[in-house]
Amino acid sequence: MTIPDNGVVGIDVRVQEYTGEVVDTLDSAVGVNRLAAHAANDPARYPLLAGVDETDDTYFNSRQANRLVSELATLAADHPDPEVATAATRIIALADLLRAAPGRPHHRQLIFIGD
Repeated sequence: MTIPDNGVVGIDVRVQEYTGEVVDTLDSAVGVNRLAAHAANDPARYPLLAGVDETDDTYFNSRQANRLVSELATLAADHPDPEVATAATRIIALADLLRAAPGRPHHRQLIFIGD
């Protein structure tokens, strides 16, 4: 859990194996709360992102992550706040770690960690 300067608990994001081993984490949670709040206001456009719970953990598997990347790309292109766009771009990079690749385990999860 990350607590930004404003005292608001931030949503952390990480990729982990089904074994629990953490593969990578978002280096800064700045913008993730606003990203999730924006998506929650438009669930028809961002159905997966709208489901991110800021008070609990939200898990995405590799199939869901493919759709999530599309939502994040749309949000990054449309949102006027550069911190939100940056957060979306960084989460896309994490989601790419769920794609099948030689030598990469097939069972990974993208996790949004609420407080």
